[in-house]
Amino acid sequence: MLSDYYQIKNQRTEGDRTVFEIALNPDCRVYRGHFPDMPVAPGVCNIQMVRECVERIAGRPLQLSHITQCKMTTMLTPEQHPDLQIYIHKFEADEPPFPVHATIGRDDEVYFILKAEYSIPDPL
Repeated sequence: MLSDYYQIKNQRTEGDRTVFEIALNPDCRVYRGHFPDMPVAPGVCNIQMVRECVERIAGRPLQLSHITQCKMTTMLTPEQHPDLQIYIHKFEADEPPFPVHATIGRDDEVYFILKAEYSIPDPL
């Protein structure tokens, strides 16, 4: 879990999508290494934020099982993009695998696209 990387400010449903209002934490230790003096949001952290939002909708832990598309259209930085929206489009947690189409952006701008499948983790 990315406990100090971001904060969910709000969650709402708009038609067939769920919207999460996100605030990036510019003081997070991730940015000290990625990159000093020019903090950039790592793609893997974007993928993790999406997973954590999908888990909130599903009400259970999930694991990423397959990525169909993962595209960054803008370099995300906590200074230029401190407040983001994560859109989870048409997610249904009926039966695995769970297909997910998610975008990260702000208003009409799209910065990140993820199309993937999630599954239920195997018990240990």
